[in-house]
Amino acid sequence: MRAYMVEVGLREPDNTSEVTPPEVRYFLNYKPSHDARKANEKAAREQAEEGWKRAKESRQRAEHYARHMKLCREWGRESGFTVGTRGAIPKAVREAYKKATGVKL
Repeated sequence: MRAYMVEVGLREPDNTSEVTPPEVRYFLNYKPSHDARKANEKAAREQAEEGWKRAKESRQRAEHYARHMKLCREWGRESGFTVGTRGAIPKAVREAYKKATGVKL
């Protein structure tokens, strides 16, 4: 209980006197809501971190895909395939690029 009182600022860390009845009542009334708030804050922080992790992974996948689509277009043109500068790359070109380079798209 003393550690909680120090944490919420009701007691100084070096105060070793006995806990008073009003402090006990405060502890019994507010400690559960304090613990719940701390748990909610931790859960929200973990959820936010997970969201940032998923966003980073998604961005990395998109960059990987975009880079290899550009390389696939260039490789297709150099290999004699007809490949446009925009839009979908024909499946035959993608399959030939995968075989030639071993890249997983």
